[in-house]
Amino acid sequence: MKAMSVEKGSSVWVFRLTVLCLALVLVVCGGCKGKKGEQLTPDLTGGAASSSTASSREGLPDVELERLLWDPNSGLKPVYFDFDSYALRPDTLATLGENAEKIKKVSNIPMIQIEGHCDERGTQEYNLALGEKRALAAREHLMKLGIPGDRLVTISYGEEDPAVPGHDESAWKFNRRCEFNKAM
Repeated sequence: MKAMSVEKGSSVWVFRLTVLCLALVLVVCGGCKGKKGEQLTPDLTGGAASSSTASSREGLPDVELERLLWDPNSGLKPVYFDFDSYALRPDTLATLGENAEKIKKVSNIPMIQIEGHCDERGTQEYNLALGEKRALAAREHLMKLGIPGDRLVTISYGEEDPAVPGHDESAWKFNRRCEFNKAM
């Protein structure tokens, strides 16, 4: 009988902890909503976002601008490579040119991380080295296009983070890539 009351007491404790966690999530998520009727207009010239209300946003990160930059539809696009190569293809050069223009327009994001990736073929050491060469090739080209080198950092994930699972060319062609992210 005593064991049963301990179980019941611990389940009450778990229930209370769960309710507390849910309340905390609701408070945090509720604080993320903008004011009703306020519309932000991103300024792609590097200035701050303008707001349709009189409230000041000075000192706050420009969330709308960051979302625009990193949005999969309008943000920085990944670039792709041929098998066992870090040479920049014509389509890669075009995408890097587009990415450079977007980076130039957003001056409030200080560091961009270029991630080099590979498909699963090759040893782990080889793929880490190849991923680094791909990231460095993309960095060098962005620097030629006018992006300061101190805004670009590189990292290689080798084969560890495939974009598409699979064991054939239809997956591998998407895994041989560089992606662009905000550096932490």
